[in-house]
Amino acid sequence: MDHAAFTIRTWQETDLPHLLSYLQHLDAATRSRFAPHPFTAAALHELYHHPDYTGFLVIEPKSTFIIGYALIKKGYLEHDYARLAAYGIVPNSKTDATYAPSLAKEWQGQGLGALLWEKIRKTLQTRGIRRVILWGGVQAGNEQAIRYYQKLGFREWGRFQMNGMENLDMTVTLATGGRNK
Repeated sequence: MDHAAFTIRTWQETDLPHLLSYLQHLDAATRSRFAPHPFTAAALHELYHHPDYTGFLVIEPKSTFIIGYALIKKGYLEHDYARLAAYGIVPNSKTDATYAPSLAKEWQGQGLGALLWEKIRKTLQTRGIRRVILWGGVQAGNEQAIRYYQKLGFREWGRFQMNGMENLDMTVTLATGGRNK
């Protein structure tokens, strides 16, 4: 697969209707695992205009369809603070970011998630971000995602229950020289 043919870029306001369509067409299993925000036009519009959020898109070269997406929040989720602190992590609103990626099922396992992460990692490093926290963790039963995060250098800190499901808290430290620690 020619990864160079895929476009990975930050979102633009004109992308929001296409992103909403992408989110609404995710298969049920993916939707159940990726829900950092409601799948509504109003929610996307609010996130787009909030200064702490940045969206990244993976665009298929032949059709220009959005096939992947990641939401980055500068800082951390306030409701996660106590849980992260219990692991010995001191969340920092200036040097932490929270990460929620999604890739359409038919495109998974082809290296596009790693390509998306590489673009995001470089962008975050230029913004002074030193640690990335998984948004809501990753469901313990989602072995494919856990392997993906581990390949990227994410480390498990602990487990917690959310909506009756076990989740793993994972973070990665971004090295100042370019590689993950």
